[in-house]
Amino acid sequence: MSTVFSNQPKLRENPLRFLLPVRALALTIALALLSACASAIKGPSASAISEVDVKRDARLLQMTDTRRLDTLLVDSLLADPNSERRARAVLAIGQVKGKARYAKLRELLLDPDTAIAANAAFALGLAHDTIALYPLARAVAGAPDPVAIEAAWSLGDFGETARSVLLIALGEGQSEPRSSSTAAQRSALVRVALITATTKLRNTPVAVLLPWISDADPRVVRATAYVLGRTRAAAGLQAMLALRATTDEETRQHVARALVKSSAGDSLSGRAEEALRALVADSSPRVRANAVRSLATFGASAKDALLNALHDRDGNVRVSVAEAIGSVIGSEAAAWHAAWLADTTLPVRVALLTGARRAGSNALADAELSWVKSVDWRQRRAVVQARGADSLHAPKLADIAWGIRDIDGRVRSASVNALRDVVRGNPSAADTVRKLLTSQLDDADIGARAGGIAGLRSNASAVDVPRVLQAYAKAATDTDNDVRFAAIAFIASAWQRDSLRFDAALRQQLSTMAVPRDSTERAAARSITPLASWKSVVSTAAARPLSDYEVLARKYVEADARPLTAVIHTAHGDVVIALASREAPLTVDNFVQLARRGYYRNTFWHRVVPNFVAQDGDPRGDGSGGPGYAIRDELNRLIHTRGSLAMALSGPDTGGSQYYLCHSPQPHLDGHYTVFGHILNGYDVLDRIVQGDRIQSIEIR
Repeated sequence: MSTVFSNQPKLRENPLRFLLPVRALALTIALALLSACASAIKGPSASAISEVDVKRDARLLQMTDTRRLDTLLVDSLLADPNSERRARAVLAIGQVKGKARYAKLRELLLDPDTAIAANAAFALGLAHDTIALYPLARAVAGAPDPVAIEAAWSLGDFGETARSVLLIALGEGQSEPRSSSTAAQRSALVRVALITATTKLRNTPVAVLLPWISDADPRVVRATAYVLGRTRAAAGLQAMLALRATTDEETRQHVARALVKSSAGDSLSGRAEEALRALVADSSPRVRANAVRSLATFGASAKDALLNALHDRDGNVRVSVAEAIGSVIGSEAAAWHAAWLADTTLPVRVALLTGARRAGSNALADAELSWVKSVDWRQRRAVVQARGADSLHAPKLADIAWGIRDIDGRVRSASVNALRDVVRGNPSAADTVRKLLTSQLDDADIGARAGGIAGLRSNASAVDVPRVLQAYAKAATDTDNDVRFAAIAFIASAWQRDSLRFDAALRQQLSTMAVPRDSTERAAARSITPLASWKSVVSTAAARPLSDYEVLARKYVEADARPLTAVIHTAHGDVVIALASREAPLTVDNFVQLARRGYYRNTFWHRVVPNFVAQDGDPRGDGSGGPGYAIRDELNRLIHTRGSLAMALSGPDTGGSQYYLCHSPQPHLDGHYTVFGHILNGYDVLDRIVQGDRIQSIEIR
């Protein structure tokens, strides 16, 4: 397992390893230096990395990147004397979903090397090999902690298939589950894993979880509060109220999230609102952000407290208030004006514009008119989005259509997306909207073209397919695949609705289309009969030459690879991140190359969800941009803790340049997004970032 000196992020089995004492860190470094000196005196060791090892590691990288199981390679690596290499091969079976070796993974659950057995347990979850249900259950009951923890994660990912296994382990039906259940016999970290796994079940087993909220270990209490807080289960509210004053900050976050009016009902409503009023003044901004959202569910009685919270010293708390306050203010114009004057920052005012419209109020109409004339494209775009969000009144065509003529493609793109809502309350505008959407298929902006195609899709027919195919052809040189993907999705919808009107010429045109290299485009075409040949296409060429993977293996995977850090320079200060080169070499290399060529220079944090994530990596600044290619997921055992760095996705294997940093732990994301780093220092900087703040650059060291 990694240490602080290895500069790697957090593994599930030791969530505290970045908190080693300074003296221990100094000792680790001293020992490493002494070891290096000894090696220099003795000369190359017998375990020095050979070219044969590099080539085999490179082939494994190539295998996972192309998602094609090489059984001969895997079998040879599983017999390798190097335990780390064996462990990587085990994980790769799950990453490529190599069904021919699932039985081997089940065997390896009993491997004496816990890293190998733990990787096998995790890989079985990635593979969704439900045949492993009972071997995983046995691992939960008796395997070493790292193995049991990953087995619990996999069982959770099986969902309802593993429900009875998880509940029995947690003591369902037992009078004293905290002393007699399987979970009670295991360590606190295994109990945490079992409890967290229940978040994937269709109905939260509140009765089974409640005993664990009184566990002696605060980590178990925290995990139970996390599950109950996410599900906001009414049956667990009494227990959550009892934790309102806990000294554990993360648990208070979960309590603040849970105490919504719909769960409290009449009997607990007063106590829940009282608790939230206290939590709105909590010392932690993360607790306050959750508390103001929940307090807003209590309606008019929360108005004064929320208006006061618009003066909170933390920017993200104020954003949370602005996003939630609409349900409290309703159509009360004076309150909207007071909220508008309370904070002049862009993210708060954007949220207020949208919130007012969503509440059916035009109280901020004068502000909208001012922003329509703004030189800042973000303000003009916000007006379009706000008007499209009106929940009570369908937007008028004139309120949206002006954005189609805007000089900025990001505003035009937002307008195209909002046009679809115009027809909702004004069917007579359908023809005009259709013409406007069709006109956008020639727009210079990728987002506007993709939005135009998506807008036409609700009434997709064969007659529009030739025009969409023209847009698809024009998009061949686009840096992003948004238009191509939208076009294929449109054709799929038209085929489903109107296949009888696809004449022979049109079917022939479709059947002769070149097969795209992008797997997401091919997947979107799976229901289109004339494109049926795309489904069976598997690229025989490697994603890159083997020599490229050899370079990557030397740089990131081998034992002597130099650890890398990334420094995100922001207006608030620096965030220093340890990159997980060994756990996610392809993702790290992609990030490193983009950073070194200046891709992230002068970009914006285009998405910041308070107490969830801060997201960057889109030079467009509106969240729709990327580098023009997609990389494979490298799902691994690194977890989403506070400060984790992970790759943003719009579906499997759709990562590119957008990444996010976690404000708080997000266990439900584990194993579904590639974690490839963790903050070493700069948490205070992360907490100060609000949506729209600028990133100066990212430096790789």
